[in-house]
Order: sequence, then C-alpha cells, then structure tokens
Amino acid sequence: MSRSAERIVSLLWLLLEAGAAGRTKSDIFNYLYEHQNTSDTAKQRQFSRDKEALAAIGVPVQWHQNTIADDVYVIDPDRLYLPELSLTDEEILALHQARALWMKTPIEDAIHSALARMTAGQPVSRPMVGAQLATSQTLLTDLVAAARDQTPIRFQYRTVEQDDVVTRRLRPWAVLMAHQHWYVVGWDLDRAGERIFRLSRIESTTITPLPSDALRGQERNSARPAHFDIAEIRQRLRTDQQPTDAYVWLTENTPSSLRVRADIVDSTAGWELAHFTYRDPLKAAASIVALGSQAIVDTRHGTELAELVSDILAIIRDAHAGTSALSVPKLTKVARTRRRAGDKDVISRRLGIVAVVNHHGGALSRQQLRQRFGINETTLTDDLSAMQFWGLPETDFAGGQFELDPTADPVEITNAELLAQPWQLSAPEALGIISGLNAVPTIPGVTKVQEAAAQSLATKLRDAIDMVNPTVDAHDPIVHPDLSLGEDDEVAEVLHQAAQLHRVVDISYFSESSGQISTRAIEPLQLVYASGHGYVRAWCRETNSLRTFRVDRTGTASITDEYFDPTTRPLTSDTIAPAVDATAISVIIHATHRIRDAIGTYHPTATAVAADGSLFAQLAFQTLTPLLGLLAMHPGQVVIVEPQEVRAAIWELTQDAIITHYESTR
Repeated sequence: MSRSAERIVSLLWLLLEAGAAGRTKSDIFNYLYEHQNTSDTAKQRQFSRDKEALAAIGVPVQWHQNTIADDVYVIDPDRLYLPELSLTDEEILALHQARALWMKTPIEDAIHSALARMTAGQPVSRPMVGAQLATSQTLLTDLVAAARDQTPIRFQYRTVEQDDVVTRRLRPWAVLMAHQHWYVVGWDLDRAGERIFRLSRIESTTITPLPSDALRGQERNSARPAHFDIAEIRQRLRTDQQPTDAYVWLTENTPSSLRVRADIVDSTAGWELAHFTYRDPLKAAASIVALGSQAIVDTRHGTELAELVSDILAIIRDAHAGTSALSVPKLTKVARTRRRAGDKDVISRRLGIVAVVNHHGGALSRQQLRQRFGINETTLTDDLSAMQFWGLPETDFAGGQFELDPTADPVEITNAELLAQPWQLSAPEALGIISGLNAVPTIPGVTKVQEAAAQSLATKLRDAIDMVNPTVDAHDPIVHPDLSLGEDDEVAEVLHQAAQLHRVVDISYFSESSGQISTRAIEPLQLVYASGHGYVRAWCRETNSLRTFRVDRTGTASITDEYFDPTTRPLTSDTIAPAVDATAISVIIHATHRIRDAIGTYHPTATAVAADGSLFAQLAFQTLTPLLGLLAMHPGQVVIVEPQEVRAAIWELTQDAIITHYESTR
C-alpha cells in the first residue's frame, strides 16, 4: 500500500499547496503519473481511483472545466474543514459511545479516525458500553452503502420455508437490528412489495449492484417512503410475550442459571420449588430441559410450560437414538485472524494523526496518539515511518516532505501544516457516527441527559455536514442498531449506571464453567454486546482479575456506596468466547440451514456447509448442561453427530428426564 498511499497524499498536498487557483490536469500528471511505465488509459484510471480514494475519506476534489486551457482541479477549504462544533462534555462522551457500538467492524475503522479528528482538542474518555454487533456480518458495509444510495442489488438467499437458494433483487431502504439479528428491509423488485431479509440467510459472498434500468416501471413505488418507520418494522419482528409465572421443582443444591433470579417458595424431600417469571417460553423451557431429571415443572400452576418441556425432551431423545445416519464431511478450521484495516482507513488514520498533531501545535505524546486512534505502539511506529515519505512529490519538490522522527516522544511533525485542522466527514464516517448516536437511547441505563446529548450532537453533525458537503446526505436514517436486552434490561441498567458512577456492585452470578452460584463484588468497567448476549467487563475483587460476566446469568445486582478508580484497571477489546479447558467435551453437531447462524455464538473450531445449506460444526462444552441447552433451544434443528458416547449420554439424560416428568404427574 505504501506507494499508492504516498501518491494519494502527494495528490492531496499538490492541491492544498495550490490553494484556490488549483492545478491543471497536465500539471498533476507531470508530477505524479507521467513517469509510470503504463498506457495513457491506465494513468487516467489511476488518477480517477486516487480522486475516489480522497473522496472516500472526506476530501472533496472539485473539477472546473476550462474551455480555453486545461481542466483545473481544486480543493475548496470551505468544504474541506469541519466547522467548529463547540461540543459539550456530554456530547463528547456520546461521540465516543457512538464509535464503541461498532467494535471490530469495518464501520469502526471508518469512524475511528473521524472521532479522533473531531475531538482533537478534547480529552479522551473510555466508553461505558461497547458492542461487537456485526463482527460476522461481512456484507453489512456493502448493504449499508447500497441502502444509503438506494441502489438496486442482487443476492442469493435461502428462505426458511424451503431448502433451495433463490435469487432476490432488492432496492434496500435500511439495515436494522432486532433480537440481536441483522436484517435488510426494502422493495422486492420481483414480488413488487416491501420485504425483510435476514442477513445471516444471504448465501452470496458479495452483493451485486444492478443497473438503474432494473427499477424500470417501479421507480416511484420502490423508493424509500417519506415517512419510513423503523419502529413499525421492529414491531413486526417482535417475539416477546407478556411476563408469565413459572414454578419449577429443582433438586436441592442443583446449580442453574434459573436460580439466580428465582425465589424459593417451597421445599420437600430434597426438592425446592423455584418461582420466576419469563417472557420467552422456548428459552425458559430450554433452561429447564438442560437440567434433565433435576428439574420438573409444577403443573398445579399451569401445564403449557410443562408440555413444552416434555415435547422438547422427546424430540431430543428421538434425534439421538442409536447411531447418526449423517456422514461428516471434511471440516475446515475456523480462522481467528485479526481484521485488518483497509487502505483508505489507514490513509485516513495517518492523515488524522497529522491533523491532530497540528491542532496541538505540532507535537503530541505517543500515549495520547495511541489512545485517540485506538492503536498500539507498533502500529503507531509503522504509521509514522511511512509518513516520512509523504508530502509533495520528492522529485520536483525537494524538501517538501513531512519531517518527523518515527520513534520520538512526543511526536513532532513539521512541514505538514497544509492540513491545518480536522477535515470534514466522509459519507461512511457520518453514517456510522450518526447511526451510533441514534442507538444510544436503546442502551439500558442511559440517562435523559445522555439521550439529549446524543440527539443534539446528531443535529450539530447533520448541520455541519450540510454546510460543507450536502451530498453526504446525513439525514436519512440507514443503519439502526438495537441494544435492548429484553428481560435482561433491568440488570444491565444497574451495571451500566454503576460503570458510569464508578461504584462497586454486589452481584449473584451463575458460572457455567464451575456450575456454581456465587456472590461477589465487582468494579464494572464496560457493558458489552457480543454473540447475541449482553456482558459486563469488570474487575472481580474475588479473583483480583479482569473478568467477563454474562448479564443473563446475573441475578441480583446492587450498587454499593464504595467508589473505584477505573483508570487503574486494564480493559481489552478481545473477542468474547466461552472458557473451556482440556477436559471439555468436544462434539460435531449438525444444524439445519434455518438456524445455522446461531452456531456462531458457540465459537466453532471447524465447520463445513453442506449442499442444502446446513452446517456441520465442531464445538466444545465444559459440561453436558450447556450442550443440552443448545439442543433444547433448537429442538430437532441441532443434533449431535459424533462422538457416539455423547449421543448415548444425551439419549439417556433425556429418557431419564421424560420418566421423571411422567412420574411427577401421576
């Protein structure tokens, strides 16, 4: 990338140095392209790509046609730099929060350097909520871009109702999140109506844009409605029911996540009657099934839940009778490679470093730069080393390059003053930040002040963008994350508030790895969304270490009067994965295409996709309980293929549970 990045920055510097007069196309080619041993057509294509790269990071290159002389290219300073936003402390916090909602995604790359530029003169704060909302959605960025421009697209889609893969043509309106799943909504060009598609069921590896004539006859009907209501779309996708009481007999001292939010209302002969409420019948039934014969629904308070549990047990038992008829194909190891930033994001970050250092008088400490741009020391050194060759073309402008020492602290950059202040936002940056700000009100525990700050900042950004570059069109809501955790919102709210107040919290917690319920004091640092669940990263005072706790396994959570200093606690952004050791149970499961995307939350080590879209995956579980819980959440849709001894153990567990349930109702 170094050669292309150097050339793109040289183009930027040539135009900045020329000021309002601009530079002719022939001048630009003489400086940057004529020495290339390629055809004139190839040089023109390269010039076009370089202009597109600058536009992609928010630098507007304008073209002035000249009928007498050569065409002129110019960068208008009034359109280059962001106007002063005068951010309040609350708005700065909201800005950092908006970025943290896109952890480990290309959207985060697009807005990280933008955030550093926008807050160049402000202190950096650690967001209290982070979200890995789209780490597995490789098509999200392309779909967002298509929805922003309402570009018709084509993709391969596997429906729930059939096993065949079909071609869909769609004019996308928006991308939204509901129940921790991503969807794209738009106008189906083949069925001439609004449709919603789940991203995890799109089989295509890329999204194919269609020519504009694909809209012929549907131009008006297919456009996003003026009063498009994303809340109404979400309502259609809702599955939650009203709270329902459950009474379940548990054997004494049986550890279970059910206990952490249950009241014991009765006991007899080694059994305890637990009372709790639930909204999702399948989730409640799966938690009961996972305990096998150690849990029995009390039918005196209703039979619906008991019947659902019995049905699920029978389905699982029958699916694991004898040897599986399925043959396991060759599995491919799941690569856990780190996502790399794209070339445009790297250029944007490095130019952002120049702008921020200039904003601070030409010098800034390495620690502050690492913190502002979210990079480590190696990346910072690599960036600075590459930037030594940036600036005006060296062949024609000796001494016109940046002057800096890649290893010095503080970092001083001279001869780079042409980029005098933070420049405007590109369309992806604006879209990512504003959509993140729009999602802030959905975070459990967010205050009215924080909601107002997010809304006021979004308004300021839209106004600023309209002032310098109206073509970005930041007004239409395109991306709609949702950070609600349903019945876990109450606990999440307490943990989030404690993190903001820097207060210690006492929690009761069910550990799936140990199978025990414990009470402990924690220092909550950040609420995190990942793999369809809510988590809290916290310093655990019991283990004296940084730990990650799942919100739905947390029972009581009460804020104490004791404060802690969050700056003394390290916080990583590592991917959240279940803790398993050498004694873990390794299995190969088969999941139908309908629910195969759910398997990703169990972090498979190897997978293979069959011709019918179903999935074979190798998973590891510390005990049989969470494995049985997976089978119960998707009865008949997920089965164990190998090893046979685990299949037999599951059959025996479910058979014993069925007998126990039957005898309890006699």
